[in-house]
Formats: sequence, C-alpha cells, structure tokens
Amino acid sequence: MTAASVHLAAFFQNGRSVASVLKDNASLAMHPTEPLDDLARFSFEHAGNLCEKEHGCLAYHRAWSVIRLLLRNGAVPAGTDFFAEGLARAAVDGRCRVLLSGAADSGLAAMVLGALARCGLSGELVLAERCATPIEQNRRLAAHLGRGIELHHGNILDLDCAAVDAVVAHSFLNFLPAELRPDLVATWARVLRPGGLLLLHQKLGDLVWHLDAAALQANRQRLEAAALARGYRPETVQAIGTAGHAFWTRPRVTPSTRDSELREMLARSGLECLSVNGLDRLSVQSPSYVPGISPEIRQSLIVARRPL
Repeated sequence: MTAASVHLAAFFQNGRSVASVLKDNASLAMHPTEPLDDLARFSFEHAGNLCEKEHGCLAYHRAWSVIRLLLRNGAVPAGTDFFAEGLARAAVDGRCRVLLSGAADSGLAAMVLGALARCGLSGELVLAERCATPIEQNRRLAAHLGRGIELHHGNILDLDCAAVDAVVAHSFLNFLPAELRPDLVATWARVLRPGGLLLLHQKLGDLVWHLDAAALQANRQRLEAAALARGYRPETVQAIGTAGHAFWTRPRVTPSTRDSELREMLARSGLECLSVNGLDRLSVQSPSYVPGISPEIRQSLIVARRPL
C-alpha cells in the first residue's frame, strides 16, 4: 500500500480498505484505448489554429502529445494508484463525478477513466480547460470510446458546473500566475460537494530549469530518431524536432508554489488538508522531463477535503 493509501484508508467508508478495492478489480483494464497516434497528429497539425496567441500555449500543446507518443511510449500521467485510491474514497454508491482541472491532452482523462475502472466505479468526467486544442482532443477521445465528457472551454475561475465528488489536477497549479492561484483553489472548493476530495499531483518548491544546450540537442535527436522510426516523413521529422525544442525551452510561470503556500490556500478556501506526501523517487515519464534540464524535485501527492 502506498503512503497516500495509508492516509485515505483511515477515511474509507464501509470498512473496506483501499487496497482491497484495488485488488478485487486488478483484472480490469488499466487504461482505455487512447488513439494517441491520431490525437498526436491532430494537435501537431492543428494547434497553430486552435491555441490562442495570448495564452502562449502553442509550443506546449503542439508538442506534448507527439513527445508522449514518441519518447514516452504513450504513457499517461503518473499517479494512477494515487488517483484510484482517492476516487474510491470520493465515490458515492459506486459512481464518481470528477472534475479534471486542465489537461495537456487526452492523457489525463484516459488515466482517470482507467483509475475508475480499476476500482469498479462508473464515472462522469468534467473537463475545464481554456485552450481549444486539448478540448478537441478530449472530444475525439470521448467519441472514440463512445462515452460523454462534459467539456467546459474557458477560464476555470469562471467554471459553472454541477457539484463534483472529486477534483483531479496534475501539475496544474503552477500554470497560473501566483496571484491567481488562491482563486483557483477557491474554485476547486466551490465545485466540490461537501465531503468531496481534492486530489493533486504537484511539484512543490522552487523549480529551476537549466537550459543546457548539449542536453537539449541530445533530446531533440532522440525525438527525431523516434519520429523517423515511426514512419514520419523527413520534413515532418525536422518540424517535430523544432517543436520539441520550442516546448522544452518555453517560458515558465514563476514563482512556483511552496508547501506552506498551498496549505494556506487550502485553509483559506475552507478545505481540510488530509495529507501532503512526497514521492520516494523522481517522476520521469512526463514529456516535460529532460535529464540535466528539468528541476530535480519530486512530485507531491496532496489530498484535501471539503468538510461536510
């Protein structure tokens, strides 16, 4: 059992541990089939028309899915066990309505659907995202799976939706300027039902990127070699390499959030912080991770609850 499940098991209703729920459903599919080849090509080809210039997200959304496909073997965001444990706790009568707070592409939805299935839960997904590129990718994922995803395209701070049992956010907090992060946490608190859970997978602390030219070039070469091996035409391979370089060198929002700042925002929003646990090893499956460049800070798993 993970450190997070130790905390969650203490709050688990009906006497069954989180571990037993996961064990009973271990034979269920981990993640639904995600047509990542098509979705990566879609974002690479259409992000230029869908991403709004003032958002500054083109370099991010054009490259994310392609890098995830070519260098990460299509890996979904890290933390399936953690989110499965939290969603099992948040569910009511075998069902869980989940808000996805932002999305790089369709990977977060695929991961959460897999986590729900692993717990034997039926799920209702709500996605709030300001950029049309991941909105369209998730619309296509939903059509591919033959299921619905409630899509809200716009500023999450203006989100108007029915209450949810859980809010899931993965490395999202630091995308907002520091002055807006308390409003984001307050929005999460507002849309949660009483007793609902906030589940965060987030780096906390001072994040510093080291733009080492040799490391960037080596990573670009790995990306281009993977694209060539997958059958992309040479001119597209070069464009993918350029997009990858733009992605890894894009400007970041600073400063990043510290543990104490997050706890204060949770308290001010009326959320009870149940646990903040650092991972015991560095997470390297994100498309953002580049050895020698990315901050060597481990992700934290955060669980908070809206009081009854």
